[in-house]
Amino acid sequence: MVKIVTGKINSFKTTRLLEHYQKDLLGDGFIAKKIMSNNQVHSYNLVQLSTKKEIPFIIRDIYDDESKPIIYKLGPYHFYKSAFDFVEKKIYGFIKDGISPIYLDEISLLELEGLGYHQILKKLVDKQIDLCLVVREDLLPKVIEKYQLKDVEII
Repeated sequence: MVKIVTGKINSFKTTRLLEHYQKDLLGDGFIAKKIMSNNQVHSYNLVQLSTKKEIPFIIRDIYDDESKPIIYKLGPYHFYKSAFDFVEKKIYGFIKDGISPIYLDEISLLELEGLGYHQILKKLVDKQIDLCLVVREDLLPKVIEKYQLKDVEII
């Protein structure tokens, strides 16, 4: 089963995904916590749901001091390589330990271009692991088609 939280930009998708996790406290995964500065996005931290551990994930270009290696750039956002390395290691551990469902926030343009969580998501779908994802509503049909998602529930 693949459950997807969808909506427009800034429509509380991450909050809804977190609430879904907190309802049953099953599985594990990551949400992207938005950090604001002067009415604009400064950065995002990845938060592991089960431990609440936070690590830097994305920083807006104007705040990037270039102290950490960047793996992707999308619009004004720079994505930290260390965050993707951390998520990959953790998710492979979740798979090994049979943890389900796995939560990912969010599947976006990066994944549609074969970047970001693309390889991890392909592996999770191939192994038919239950997933809870965040996908913007304008990208939803493309994500469903690219990953050939079956048994999808919109939450």
